Amino acid sequence: MSIYAVTYTYVPETEEMTQTRPAHVDFLGRLHEEGRLLASGRLTETDPLGALLIITGQDVADVEALMDGDPFYAGGFISERLVRRWNIAFGVVGALGSEGNPED
Repeated sequence: MSIYAVTYTYVPETEEMTQTRPAHVDFLGRLHEEGRLLASGRLTETDPLGALLIITGQDVADVEALMDGDPFYAGGFISERLVRRWNIAFGVVGALGSEGNPED
């Protein structure tokens, strides 16, 4: 498994988006419990607002397919999604080492 940085750009907030947020949070919570989502959070110093998610996956297509299940994505509340492999040079994220491979 490799590590991927996924960035979201959100559409302007709507009532429908607000109503969908609990399902979005539940989806991310399940991915975290499964070990696929290592970290996530909203980017607050940007306009429009967005988020950064750190995901494990086999390749870009695997991560995209996984994130297609996000209710925010399926509901059309993400205007742009970018998935890029992230080679960590220093530090660790979750249980993964600096090479992006699970530590055995």
